[in-house]
Amino acid sequence: MVAMLHSRLALPVVVDSAIRFTVAGCPPELARALRVDLSIANPEHARLEHLGKWTGHVPRGLEFLERDGDCYVMPRGALGLLRQRAGELGQPLELQNHMVRFPCEPILVKVELRPYQIAAVEAMVAGVQGVVEAPCGSGKTTTAVAAIGRGGQPSLVIAHTHALLGQWCEQIWTLLKVRAGTVTEGVCNPSRLTVATVQTLVRLEPLDFQELVARFGLVLLDECHHVPASTFRDVLSRIPALYRFGLTATPERDDGLGPLVGFTLGPTLHRVGYDELVGAGYLQRPEVCTIRTSFTFDWKGPEDWGRCMQALVQDPERNNLIARLVAREVAADHTVLILSTRIEHLELIRVALAERGIVAEVLVGKTKASDRASILERFRSGSLRVVLSSQLADEGLDVPRLDRLVLAAPSKARGRTVQRLGRIMRCHPGKVAPVLFDLVDSAVGPLRWQAVQRQRAYAELLGVQPEARKAAHG
Repeated sequence: MVAMLHSRLALPVVVDSAIRFTVAGCPPELARALRVDLSIANPEHARLEHLGKWTGHVPRGLEFLERDGDCYVMPRGALGLLRQRAGELGQPLELQNHMVRFPCEPILVKVELRPYQIAAVEAMVAGVQGVVEAPCGSGKTTTAVAAIGRGGQPSLVIAHTHALLGQWCEQIWTLLKVRAGTVTEGVCNPSRLTVATVQTLVRLEPLDFQELVARFGLVLLDECHHVPASTFRDVLSRIPALYRFGLTATPERDDGLGPLVGFTLGPTLHRVGYDELVGAGYLQRPEVCTIRTSFTFDWKGPEDWGRCMQALVQDPERNNLIARLVAREVAADHTVLILSTRIEHLELIRVALAERGIVAEVLVGKTKASDRASILERFRSGSLRVVLSSQLADEGLDVPRLDRLVLAAPSKARGRTVQRLGRIMRCHPGKVAPVLFDLVDSAVGPLRWQAVQRQRAYAELLGVQPEARKAAHG
């Protein structure tokens, strides 16, 4: 009888940057259900177990219903889950809204939106918090800026690179005619619409951070599939803005931490797929060509990975294959992006290209901001035909004329594969049949296996199998 009476008492729930309610007031069955819902397998435990290493110091699972003194704390994006579980158990909730909201002052966007962008904006404003999933080249930034203008709130956009920060500032000016404030590299110059790097935010003193984020009623995280990283979750868990959104082309994660995106930001509010955008003429479907190399390595076990990559990077025959391939594509008037994970590799390929009279620029994280801007301007205009880049170009690179992509180093991550394909799918006048060249090192077992994973991602995304070509094709 007492238990039944207890279950009918409304549970006070404070909602601001996170969700909090007392342990004493929460029925045990609700806590148990939430603990299950907010738990996922720990990929680090699985990795160590796979390698046969000791796992005693690493938990098998990760729980996101946490205890803080007399209270339970759960991530803000899981509010819908709390409501659902409480409703199933007949537990009323007394929501105490401490989220930050300001009087609405809308700003009209200065461009005509596409139908799917309009639908996404409507979903964001109505949904309050959640994620928009759309392919690379679909205009996610335009959609988000329009939602910011429609929401009419002082807004904070969080990016994870300085290049993305610059792109956001440009888009906010282009679409809303508002100069965005910035918080980055020791510069804290916020305004009604502000763009910040997550690295700068996490380094702010607690009081300075709280004073800053109290200014905003809307926070938006670009490339939100990075949320599982502790830096991003630490920042978002301290921002009480009412509106909370994320943008991504790749919500899935190979490490199994994808559910953290929803826990932190909320449900998927709008999703648009490649087929829809290709069918409507907003994106171009690329061809995927597999180039088989003759690279070999005496692989004995996982500890050989570093030596294998070093041998691959320095293999002259493989690098010359890439240079011949690129020279041929440039001669046919194509614009080429070459991706590798190591700067040394990029430099070696650049030298091989120079020997063939091909001018190419290397664009990496340490490239000066002024040099980066110059390289991208020339690349977009067509005066520079070849750029070599690292992971900097995996996300946020917007060069519509780009129609050839060379994957010069192995990778199996589905999300990265999708991002890379997106680099060449944007439409541009005169652009036809973009091509991704995927170098496959079939003689090395782990590299062959990674290639299989990429091919599955291509088939899933594009609905076609890659065309295999011999190394001599280069």
